[in-house]
This record gives sequence, C-alpha cells and structure tokens, in this order.
Amino acid sequence: MISWGMRRRADKFMAETASYAAASTRTLDRILALNGSTEYGRRRGLDGPNPRQVFDRLPVTTYADYSAYIERTAAGEQNLLSGEPVIYFSTTSGTTGPPKMIPVTQRQMRMAVGTRMTSMGLALRAGVLKPMRGRFMTMITEHVSGQTPGGMPMGAATTGGFRQLGNFADKILTSPPDVMRVHDQATSRYLHLLFGLGDERLWTMIAFFPATILFALRTLEAQKVNLVRDLADGTLNPELELPEAARARLLSLRRPDPARARALTALLDSGQFTPAKIWPDLGAILTATGGAFGFYIDQLRPLLDGVEVFSPVYSASEGTIGYGFSADQPFYLMVSSLAYVELLPVDQMIDPKARPIPAWQAKPGTEYEVVITTLAGFTRFRLHDIVRVIELYGQTPVFEFVERSGQVLDIAGEKTAEHHVVEAMELAGRDVNLPLVDYFVTLDTETAPGRYLLVIESTQ
Repeated sequence: MISWGMRRRADKFMAETASYAAASTRTLDRILALNGSTEYGRRRGLDGPNPRQVFDRLPVTTYADYSAYIERTAAGEQNLLSGEPVIYFSTTSGTTGPPKMIPVTQRQMRMAVGTRMTSMGLALRAGVLKPMRGRFMTMITEHVSGQTPGGMPMGAATTGGFRQLGNFADKILTSPPDVMRVHDQATSRYLHLLFGLGDERLWTMIAFFPATILFALRTLEAQKVNLVRDLADGTLNPELELPEAARARLLSLRRPDPARARALTALLDSGQFTPAKIWPDLGAILTATGGAFGFYIDQLRPLLDGVEVFSPVYSASEGTIGYGFSADQPFYLMVSSLAYVELLPVDQMIDPKARPIPAWQAKPGTEYEVVITTLAGFTRFRLHDIVRVIELYGQTPVFEFVERSGQVLDIAGEKTAEHHVVEAMELAGRDVNLPLVDYFVTLDTETAPGRYLLVIESTQ
C-alpha cells in the first residue's frame, strides 16, 4: 500500500513535467501572495498590486541580506520574512562557508514528507527499488543544537524532517530514535547495522553522502562476527562508546534473534556476507551521486554485489530542487512546487546587474548557478550551487550538479575549481592504477613560488 502511494506521487510528478512553466509560475504567485505583506516583502515593494512585475526587477540576494531578519525571528518576532510562522531553524554545517540558520515553516515541514514519498516513488518507477515489504535503514545522526533565544528548536534539516514522521518512523525505519542520537560515528554505524541486520526484508539503505554508506559497509566487514553475535544474543558490544543511560535504553529494545543469526552465520561461512545476500529485497542504496561524490561511489560499487546506487533528491537546507529519476546517470528533474527556481548563467555571476532566467528557459549544455525563492521568505536567493542543464524533459530541466561556486584553489590567478581537481584525480588514478581511499588538496604559501599540496590515502 505504501509503495502504491509512492508510485502514484511519482506518476503525478512525471505527468506535470510537460507543464513545468505554468506550475512553477503558480508556485511563485503563491509565495508572493503569502509573503508580500511581511516586513521584508513591504520593503521590496512586493505588497503592491503587481508583485510579479516588482519581483522581475529584484536583484539576486545572499544570506547577508537576511541575517538581521533571521536574528530577529530567532528572538521571537514573526512576519518578517514569512507570512506563516517560522517553527524551526535548519542550521548548516559551515563546510562550504560560515554556518547559517535557515528558517523553516510548518508548510515546508509537511511538504518535506511528501518529497520523500515522491522521490522513492520515482526510484520504484525507475525499477531500482522493489515493492516495499520491509523497512529501510536511514544512516543519519540527529543533530539538535538547542533553541533560539525566542525558544524555537534548531538543528540539522534532516532532524526537523524526520521529526515530522512521528510514530510512523517506527514502522518504516530499522533504527530506533536512540540510535540516531548517538554522535560517535563508529558506534552509530555499528548500531545502525545491528538493528538493520535484524530485518531480512530490508528495502533500502539511505544516507545523504555516499561516504557514510562506504564507511558503514567497511564496518560491516570488520565487525561482522561481533554484529552477528550481538544479533543472536540480544546484546550490545561492550566496546561501543555509549553512555550508560543510552546503553540501557538500547538494551531494552534488543531481543535475541538466533534464527536470523544462524542464517547470517551461514553466509559468513560460505563467503557470501554481502549486502545483496544479507538483504535479498535490497533494491538500491539511496545517496548523492553527482560531482565529487563520484569518487566515493566508485569505491562503493564493488562492495554492493550488484545492488544499485540511486540519487533520489538534489536538495539544500533551503529546499528541494530536483528529483532523481534514472539509475543510469546522476541527473535530476527540476521540481516546480517546492520553491520557485531560477538559473543565473555562470558567465554572469559577478555582474551585479544580471538577473536569473526562469528554469524552463534554460539552454541544454549550459552551466548555471541555482537561485531560489522559498516559502520561508528567501527571495531570489543564491544557493552558490553550479549545475549543468543536460536537456529539457517536456518543459522541465534535466540537470546535474557540478560544484559549489567559489570552491577554488587560486594561488596565482588560475582559479582551479573543485571539478578540475576531481577530474584530474580520476584520470591520474586510472593512469597509475592506484586505488585511493581519500585525498585532499591545499595551498602551500610558505614557499616561493607557491604550490599545491596533494595528500592521498591509498590501500597500497
């Protein structure tokens, strides 16, 4: 029944690709009507009789344009950016810039649940997932940063989204909430695997980044004897880094499962302890696949014994931009209903007079920066993500993620971008047949002339 609902959502989404322009325009009109009378909307002139005409003249914005409003909202004020109450702040990690606080409304929270249903329906439609009979293993760690001065909760975007599932999460997720609150990553991986091994009909494994799945499968191999023993006895490995209270809560959820342990032991003894054999219903690994993530996907595939990797969504803390629809390529179909998406040509990004174009006017083969207008009040907000439009499916752009803008090495004005480094490492690795575990590049400015330093970790 759940699979049917997911597939129905996916079919509806695909049917709407032919009318992307009209659907996207309706989304913009809804956002302007919702937020035009806010303090920010009034200052921008969006509360007048022709908000669309005003909107078309507005410049693109960055987080700095909203920081003062966000601080006031965090302190308890409302109707500053969003016409609906802000109920949560999604905090970014700061890995690609200073940490940010992204306002989230109840409407966005509800839509996020539907987003997951649609994305999995598209995976079903593409044939990478089988009809749902078991639960899925979602390998995340809940990050709650506390409350704002005004008493609103704040934390990772994923944390807020999964809280919307409520008790339904217990029916579809293998890991109980206490596992998701474990912050030691080695312990977290072990616990996700332990609870997941108990579900023979596991449907899928989900992580936002492929490195998370890669490290988990390495843990599965390294800890397989301990995992099967804990599964058989209903115990927890005493070497796990767990506070006593958390250990006691998790132990209360454990039950001995000798029958499942015997089946897994047989796989161990026959050398078939692989994801495809452990979980015969496992259709796909759902994780990001584009851009620099391909480096980890290449290491992941040999461990999967034929299980496919599929990228279900392209999203940011500010909103979901695209849905994956094919296992063959890391491409996405742009979404028209969750935010209004525009595209700024890369060659115009530094021009203060440049204005983005509606997404449906994109030219295949061209690279753009993504610009979005959100329900929570960000207007023509630059995501700093660079995408390449591949083609139009009906009126809907098909695109791939390229890189984050501004992520460059620039020691002598050469502006070496992230994708240049990724492509060079892929070619070099093939030329010398050197299997890499990970690498990073940095600048050495202590020498003259300056130089790049490349640090690699290899299995040899």
